[in-house]
Amino acid sequence: MLNARLKACATTFGCAALLFALNAYITLRLFHTDYTRHMGSIEGAYVGLARYVSQHWGDMGWFPLWYGGIPYADTYPPLLHWICGLYLSLTGVTPGLAHHFITAVFYSLGPVTLFWMAWRLCGSRACAWVAGAGYSLISLTCLLVKQMRPSSGGYLAPHRLECLVFYGEGPHIASMCLLALAIGMLHVAFRKRRPWYWVAAALAVASVPMSNWLGGMALAMGLAAYLCAGFPSGEKPISNWMRMAAVGVYAYALVVPWLSPATIATIRANAPRVAHDYEFNTAHRLLAAGVALAFLLAAWIMSRWKAPRHTRFALLFLLITGSAALGDYWFNLPLIPQGGRYHLEMDMAFWLAATFVVWPLARRLNRRATVALALALVLVCVPLVIRQRRAARDMERPIDIGRTIEYKTAQWLNRNLPGARVFAAGTVGFWLNAFSDSPQLGGGFDNGVTNPLVIDVIYQIFAGDNQKLAIDLVSALGVDALIVGGKGSAEVYHPVAHPERFAGLTELWRDGGDVIYSVPRRTRSLAHVLLAGDLAQMQPVGYNSVALQPYLAALENPTYPPAELHWRAPSAASVTADLRPEQILSVQISWDKGWNASAGGRAVKIRGDRLGLVVIEPRCNGPCTVNLTYDGGAEGRWARRIQWAAFAAGAIWILMGLWQRKAKLHSTTQVTNT
Repeated sequence: MLNARLKACATTFGCAALLFALNAYITLRLFHTDYTRHMGSIEGAYVGLARYVSQHWGDMGWFPLWYGGIPYADTYPPLLHWICGLYLSLTGVTPGLAHHFITAVFYSLGPVTLFWMAWRLCGSRACAWVAGAGYSLISLTCLLVKQMRPSSGGYLAPHRLECLVFYGEGPHIASMCLLALAIGMLHVAFRKRRPWYWVAAALAVASVPMSNWLGGMALAMGLAAYLCAGFPSGEKPISNWMRMAAVGVYAYALVVPWLSPATIATIRANAPRVAHDYEFNTAHRLLAAGVALAFLLAAWIMSRWKAPRHTRFALLFLLITGSAALGDYWFNLPLIPQGGRYHLEMDMAFWLAATFVVWPLARRLNRRATVALALALVLVCVPLVIRQRRAARDMERPIDIGRTIEYKTAQWLNRNLPGARVFAAGTVGFWLNAFSDSPQLGGGFDNGVTNPLVIDVIYQIFAGDNQKLAIDLVSALGVDALIVGGKGSAEVYHPVAHPERFAGLTELWRDGGDVIYSVPRRTRSLAHVLLAGDLAQMQPVGYNSVALQPYLAALENPTYPPAELHWRAPSAASVTADLRPEQILSVQISWDKGWNASAGGRAVKIRGDRLGLVVIEPRCNGPCTVNLTYDGGAEGRWARRIQWAAFAAGAIWILMGLWQRKAKLHSTTQVTNT
């Protein structure tokens, strides 16, 4: 029996290793490439997050580099960036190479976890391996969505790799790898019913949304398909749903500080705007109702026909992911914001469904026909692998990063304006924090913006044509420099519609069509001494800065003493000023309930103003130092307690399970000896 188990394990490992090698061979260049030629990719923001993580392991509370400051949890689901940051810390490679190496590993592991999940569901390694190989090489999206073919390279292009390299979908690719692992682990937990399997399943489930929000939604689709397919067998549906709910609640408890209710609310509020002002109208409702009806009807029909449960799961998963993706591409009716991006999950579901449906037919072939079919598949796959390897090599061509405007701009800021907040347009903003610690008014994840005024100001810079209005807005938010690409700019997107309107401002640096302009401010500090009546009484309306004028005048008032802000850590700062009791401090950091302030050992009042910035009432008379700390507020503190309790409960449950198992084995041994 032991030899049979070892042989089975060796077979499974061999299948997995072959799939990993196949995908690693296609994307081999990415494992040792620092930066590719695709500077328009959003991966610059992810590289910046990995770099930040490697430098601030002990402080993941506040993130001061984007959008005037946001909670770190709102930057992006952090799991991939933690792994990249850890690799960067351990190896000392460049941030770009750390990101590329780790994402290449996840890319190569994706078909491996799909194989493992499929094998657990259907019981056939050969069937599961075919699903993994098909997913590795052929994309249903390229076959069905014509607008995807030109950029990918045709019907048989490495579309999944294009999404990773060209578009920077590293977190999405990682979440898909973990999605298959999560469903497979849940299936094992339902079968084994032991504490360590349940805890492992919860960790796997939690890892998916911890990598990517789209992956979290896709996981919900997959779990719905899993349960409606009748998994696991031999149980009442209500029991399955209750156990699944318990796993979900426990998984959420494990990661609640990073996916807190406040963070989820922020993502929900911003998602429609980021998805081109998505609106769920009547047409969307009708499509959603039709898909839901088709989903339930398909589940009922397949149950009546006694279709294998793994086939039901794959077809239901394909139905829901295909509806999300193709509803967007074919009919411009996305079921959810950015529905077209679920085409990667649709590809995964397609290969599961195709293999599960066809495999029983293939098993009926005689030995000679089976060998002939296998040989034919190999003859088709070999040239396809070679073709995709060539396409991948071209796609992953490295670049001399030192010659890019993104790198040169960041280095100039490091030398000449260290710590100054800037506004950086387009890819300069995407890549800024990959090479610099310069805080910026923009950032790399608009879903995480907590101050709505920031979005309005960014839009005005991009689309407006009024210099004074633009300068007033950025001055109110503490910006010291504007980085704008004009005619002849080397930046990729050129999002500023009227760069000429900034002519006349002091040029700090120019490289061809790319310019850094100085924003005139009395003081470069983010903290200012004011009176309460100087604060803006309303947000600017209709892109009119009239409401800002009293506040801007107070910032420039030379009779007010200066205030200096010093960052002691990302989540801690100190403001020093010579104050009178009636004076307040306006701090140009985005307000959040997690901020606390103290002066002379006593807590002082802190709140937000109409511009979404921090206001402190220190009530000091003379030289005063106000300490600011960010702890996430009551929600953040409770989230951390829940997480600690969840990890402790899981560890205790596992230890109790091991003790009970040991006691049972000991009792069985005694009975046998007797």
